[in-house]
Amino acid sequence: MKVAELIELQKRHHGPRRLRRSLGDGYLYAKNPVFRRIRDAALAAGFRFTLDDPGSYFAFPLISLHTMLSTRRIPFRNNFAPLCELERARPRFFRLADLTQNRPMPNYLLHESAHAISFGELFGKRSDVETELRRPDRLVHVMLSESYAMTTEYLAACGVGDPIHNWLFSISSYRHRTQKKKAIGELIDELGFEAVAWSLFGAFLYANFLVDRIGRRELDRVLAFSALTSRQRIAPARKDKLRAALSEVTKMSPEFRLDTSRIFLTMFGHSRDIRRVLSEDPFALAERDPKLAGRTDRLVRILTGIAC
Repeated sequence: MKVAELIELQKRHHGPRRLRRSLGDGYLYAKNPVFRRIRDAALAAGFRFTLDDPGSYFAFPLISLHTMLSTRRIPFRNNFAPLCELERARPRFFRLADLTQNRPMPNYLLHESAHAISFGELFGKRSDVETELRRPDRLVHVMLSESYAMTTEYLAACGVGDPIHNWLFSISSYRHRTQKKKAIGELIDELGFEAVAWSLFGAFLYANFLVDRIGRRELDRVLAFSALTSRQRIAPARKDKLRAALSEVTKMSPEFRLDTSRIFLTMFGHSRDIRRVLSEDPFALAERDPKLAGRTDRLVRILTGIAC
């Protein structure tokens, strides 16, 4: 594909609720159901998208999350204009293949929108962001929000259907791999989209609590917590298949996971000893808030497109 064709594709897919100056935004909104549902939910929750940079987000996104949530403004770069400038410099010369090693800077709007939605649902829509993030009893809520963003990106990545979709998604998401995609698809057919989406959500929560592998005990805790799975009778062989898939999907660099958690959590008052901070079973913490099960179920239904 030529860059000129990519520019025309961008223009052709522009429309309501899409950002013309974010490369691939309209195409992903039209072609990727999870991307579209998250965009619609973020707008419905009162968030808007801005070319401004509150909180120096582009310099250090990890420490700017609370600013984004407080201002209800999600920053993005105008990464479409440089592509137009490249095309203007030499019309119909450049191809998409020329951008393999030198690509436009990404916009992680899917991930940040998932954070926006989950904060409002998990903490309460009128909560003061910094106050809530500093509360020790909200630790599991914080990690659930990150787990939701990870679940969102994985499921959206599984919906990528062609090379141009793949390229545009790759500059719009942290997630570039879909381990166990076939197994997850089979499990969706067998158990239902809601059940598998919740299982991914719960498994990512364990991963964010530094659990390296989803064992039988962890899977049972995940399945028992949500009404989306607790009422199902899942055969042992199918449970094993689900557990194996979840363990593979949620694999992350231990060093990255530990360091990221340390920076973010210590910023809001937690001890530097992050292994100790995250040593308790997250579902034991979640059970202390009787509203969390229903709230996480509603977040899953946003992903699956089933009305709450």
